[in-house]
Amino acid sequence: ILGMLLRSSTVVGCPIGLAGPQRATINACVQVERTLPQRLRQPEVAIATGVTLLLALVANRLVTEDLLNSQSRADLIGTIAPIVLILDALTALDITPKEAEPVPLIGKEINWVRSGLTWETRSELEWAVETLRTCTSCTSLALFYANETVLLRGFFAPSVDASVTTVQPGPLLRKCISKLSGAPDYLPALQLLPGRIEFEYLPEDTQALLMLSLGSQSGALILGADRARAFNNDDVALGRAIAPP
Repeated sequence: ILGMLLRSSTVVGCPIGLAGPQRATINACVQVERTLPQRLRQPEVAIATGVTLLLALVANRLVTEDLLNSQSRADLIGTIAPIVLILDALTALDITPKEAEPVPLIGKEINWVRSGLTWETRSELEWAVETLRTCTSCTSLALFYANETVLLRGFFAPSVDASVTTVQPGPLLRKCISKLSGAPDYLPALQLLPGRIEFEYLPEDTQALLMLSLGSQSGALILGADRARAFNNDDVALGRAIAPP
């Protein structure tokens, strides 16, 4: 998708090589109808069902005048099922921390693509960039390839002059680029790291940073965000689908 460089570019290829079916796969949202057992296994539904059953058992005991030993044993056994149901739902419940508040970024908006790229390459780049900006929380996006800046989109530092030398790789970016496996580097709290000074082309208050290596292609996608912990596993998966190693 953002995989092999298009060698047809007049100056240098761009890490986009997207086939129609692949693009359709990412763009499509397939809705699968859940069966009744699958719906009951949803954490929220399971908790509500378990609580309802427990309340029903309590109400039954309250309205029963003559309580038999057999009924007590039945009630005891009956409480096991809703308790197990609730505990199973609690273990499956996705409890996420509260999202950090966005921080106003001081900078300027840049929409720049290096010259010399073919129309097809530019159109693939535009699609990839818009997909990432729409589906993730990134506010700044840079594409670095073959020791040159290929694309800048979003907010950048006020002093940035868009050119092929805008992105100057430091230790963190070089480490990411060197990963042939394409493993991403995620800095969820960029402001706490002294190494953030190497990303001087981003707004000073950038809160989170995600670097996606292009593997053997000697490049990386750099995504910045205006709030801490802005990127999740789905964002990383989408980025790697668009820019596989």
